[in-house]
Amino acid sequence: MIVKKAYGKINLSLDVINKRSDNYHNIGSIMAKINLYDVLSFEKKDKGIEIIGDFDFNMEDNLIYKAYKLLMDKAGKDLGIRVEVEKNIPQAAGLAGGTADGCATLLALNELYSLNYSLLDLMKISTSLGADFPYMLNNKNMYAQGIGDVLEPCGDFFYTNILILNPSYGISTPYVYNNLKLDNKRIDFHKLIDALNNYDYDYLKANLENKMESFVFSEYKDLMEIKNKLREFKGISLMSGSGPTIFSIFQNKDDLNRAYDFYKGTYKNLYKTCGGDFFGNL
Repeated sequence: MIVKKAYGKINLSLDVINKRSDNYHNIGSIMAKINLYDVLSFEKKDKGIEIIGDFDFNMEDNLIYKAYKLLMDKAGKDLGIRVEVEKNIPQAAGLAGGTADGCATLLALNELYSLNYSLLDLMKISTSLGADFPYMLNNKNMYAQGIGDVLEPCGDFFYTNILILNPSYGISTPYVYNNLKLDNKRIDFHKLIDALNNYDYDYLKANLENKMESFVFSEYKDLMEIKNKLREFKGISLMSGSGPTIFSIFQNKDDLNRAYDFYKGTYKNLYKTCGGDFFGNL
């Protein structure tokens, strides 16, 4: 048996630049892992795949299944697997929980069946499953470009006081992309990367931006209210991905705890965590 932790991510700014002829969008984003994760246990079986977990899913749409099918086709043989999932990352939340589970499946199958694919091999083949797979196979802070598959390391920043708030409903990423109004104002990612690595909270509070917020907040007014309230608690607040999760970075634990205490009776998907290059810091 192999056990994998599948970590979620947040977008520390997200720019949607244009729509491509293949219907994907070119983006820019700074992405960082957070210490909120699903736990997946993998065990060989004779054939096929069995997924066990206390969450709703359609087998053929599930990224664990899709990752299994992709690697099975690539290897040219059945890779029988039983997967037990402890689901902690909310679904359709903008935290890439489904992608994280798919990545854990690729890594576990590669290991269990000694397929000997390199990380680069897995990154290349996984783009057919989703644009954020290449990033989610890594544990580093990355500046993502293209459709999210062109990755550049962007420093070892690590933030210890992060609040994650998910309102317990999902938002369809394709729906958001299809309704975005694109603009010509670009985010200056190089300045943001410098600010993140220098822990320049004032600059970050003024300049972190997610271009998806304007449309999503027009449809879900509660999210704008949450973001603004977290800013009152001195948090650097932003929606992650296509939402609906709002995260907030605090300079100290007191402010984090005040915000947590304010919301803990209202939202069950509320997490105090850390994020960034934390894998060597825990």
